[in-house]
Amino acid sequence: MLFYSPLSKKPAFNISFKIIIVYLFAICFCANANDKSRSVENQIIAQNLAEEKCNTYLNSSKQAYDETNYVLFKQLNDTVLAIARKHYLIQPQIKAMINLGIYYNVVNAYEMALKQFHAALELNMKSEDDVKVKINILVNLANVYNQIGNTDKVIANMEEIIEVAKKEEVPDIIKIAAYNGLGVSYTKKKSYEKALLYLNELKNYGEVTDNSEVALTALDNLGYLCYQRQLWDKVIELGEESLEYSDANGMSKRPVALLNLGMAYVKKMEPEIAVPYLKEALKIAKERNIPKIKKEGHLHLAKAYELMGDFKSSHKEQELYTELVKVLLEEQSNASILDVKYVANSEKRKIESKFNALISDNNQKSTAIMTGGITIVFLGGMLFLYIRKKKNAESDSKRFKDDNILLQDENKNLRTKLLELALQQENSHETEAVYKNSSLTEEDRNRYMKLILDYMHKEKPYLNFDFNQTDLAARLSMSRHHLSEVLSLCFNQNFYQFVNLYRVNEAQDLMKDPNYGKYKMLAIAYESGFKSKTSFNRVFKNHTGITPSEYKRKYFK
Repeated sequence: MLFYSPLSKKPAFNISFKIIIVYLFAICFCANANDKSRSVENQIIAQNLAEEKCNTYLNSSKQAYDETNYVLFKQLNDTVLAIARKHYLIQPQIKAMINLGIYYNVVNAYEMALKQFHAALELNMKSEDDVKVKINILVNLANVYNQIGNTDKVIANMEEIIEVAKKEEVPDIIKIAAYNGLGVSYTKKKSYEKALLYLNELKNYGEVTDNSEVALTALDNLGYLCYQRQLWDKVIELGEESLEYSDANGMSKRPVALLNLGMAYVKKMEPEIAVPYLKEALKIAKERNIPKIKKEGHLHLAKAYELMGDFKSSHKEQELYTELVKVLLEEQSNASILDVKYVANSEKRKIESKFNALISDNNQKSTAIMTGGITIVFLGGMLFLYIRKKKNAESDSKRFKDDNILLQDENKNLRTKLLELALQQENSHETEAVYKNSSLTEEDRNRYMKLILDYMHKEKPYLNFDFNQTDLAARLSMSRHHLSEVLSLCFNQNFYQFVNLYRVNEAQDLMKDPNYGKYKMLAIAYESGFKSKTSFNRVFKNHTGITPSEYKRKYFK
């Protein structure tokens, strides 16, 4: 039976149906809001769980390192790095990078070690720029410098760290590393008195704090120092003390102590005693992948076998030694080159920053100290630059306006906008006279134009601040001249204008990305491919008419 409303004469269930629809809509709306709230809560919970996992793995990795289980140490820190990157956890990332750098240093992969430490320094600088973290990284970098033979750099770094430690509250482990690094470095420089001072300080600290690892490290390095001084009996005494200490504390034998004992007995012309120590040192070094100990082990086994008259075994050990030397020398060379590049880039940034600061302050400084002749030459040069700059101002202004238009339309990607610009440029003949003798046909230009746009869009080479015109031309198998022609005729840009357009666009995208919300402008600049904050601000304002900070405030209040 149907019931009717007395006024409308329509079925009453129509009104009820509408009420139900409204009610259901309200429930869905609330459910959606709750889902969003739960999603945020879930993200926070996931991040907290990820941080707990990272801390657990980091603690486990410390234990693995103390037990000299370097393979497990690396696996745990690889896991931490993957989790931390997935959940945007900066501090665990830095800690894992430092630990991986330590691992690569232990296994003599110095180039990889430097890459990890440099990456950790960069990430620390972009986030909180923590002084203690920076010191930790510098200590470990000094250890790599020690391995590749740059003892002067080690000493300079370590002594600076000790001075900082006097003013700042620095963890004991940092001081320990500094004393150890200085002891080993001064040993290599044959400054034995200074080396003894630092290594004895290290040994005393280990004994007072009951830190077995520190005490054993000191004993190993004191043994090496005595070996350098040809005190064979003292080397044996320290090596045996190390083995007894390890046994008393339930620790495995130290391969360095075994190696020191073997080398000393070879020098004492007692090869029968030396061989078992050297073989045991080699066995542990192979299990833990410690190339430097393997190298020295093979060398001294060759000498021991030669003393025993076993020339076949001696020759075999000599060949193994030679192969390891080749690998280690190549690794040391690559690491040294990498470090030089890193230092050069750092110095380049500093010089650029100082130069830009000098230019900005130039108008405020008095030139009264200049002589009349120098003043005239200087002003004449400035006048020439001013006139030339004024001539280019109108064309630059027009180009920047065009760039601004390209960067404003956020509904299209940059590749599409540049293709549209190229179509507009086809009807313009302003620059064709310069290239009237070019071997490129219009079809060639269009083909190269699409190649350039595809490569820039897919590979993003502009994110490397050292990226240059030669690199791009080589990647696309074209000449620099033809590349300039295509950029000029198709986009009315030179190479650096073209690349900076992409960098500004990248910076805009990063500032819209919530994952980069807490990043400083300097970090955004580096992530976009700029060398410095100064050049980033200048180029960004030229292309958009506003500074990066103003852009962020204007669009993301």
